[in-house]
Amino acid sequence: MKKEMKKAGLAVGCILIVLTVFLPAGVILAAGFGYTFELASYPVFSVITALAAISAAFLFTACKDLTENGAAAALLALAFPLSLVNAAFYLFKSGSFPAAAALFLYVCSCCYLTARYAKPLALKIVALVLSGLMALPIGFFAFIALLFGNIGQNTVVWSVASPDGTYRAEVIDSDQGALGGDTLVDVYENKGFDAFIFQVEKTPQTVYYGNWGEFEDMDIYWKSDNCLIINSREYILK
Repeated sequence: MKKEMKKAGLAVGCILIVLTVFLPAGVILAAGFGYTFELASYPVFSVITALAAISAAFLFTACKDLTENGAAAALLALAFPLSLVNAAFYLFKSGSFPAAAALFLYVCSCCYLTARYAKPLALKIVALVLSGLMALPIGFFAFIALLFGNIGQNTVVWSVASPDGTYRAEVIDSDQGALGGDTLVDVYENKGFDAFIFQVEKTPQTVYYGNWGEFEDMDIYWKSDNCLIINSREYILK
């Protein structure tokens, strides 16, 4: 039984680290190649990540000799600082209270794992000091994200595909509440892939900014495969 619990603890610990770096690494790598990286559901992923962290904390507590594995103990030193970075990425994408609650439990569990089980001591101290320095700005960012994250809402009013299907123009109603809003036109290149749990897509070009509500009378169509007409003005895609 103890052997199985040890294996489960190591497996869950590895899963936790993978889930922790999944979103930040995906966003950074995709951006480096001119793409956007989006999770299928940020609240669902935040709950799954929190469950992995809580499970890891339970298993490491129940099977104390798990930290005899030097690699596992060293990875736990990274759990807390990386969890703060990961939480910031989640809140930037989805500033919802359910996701924030799950992320709070996740960060607390990672803090416990790092403070209690990380080795060697020097690495643990560095990780905790770094996390302490990161906690204040990330906590402030989380407060702002929760306070203002749901005020703005972008709604795709309609989408117009180019003649050969290479591009699509999306007309967006950007409602910013008391701050007003805008009408945007983003052009996407239909180049990317959907892996069910995440999507990777070419970074869109915002070719038009207009007044809020302007989409109601907007005249938009494709003149050619790379020439978009918006209110009688040509926009050539590069």
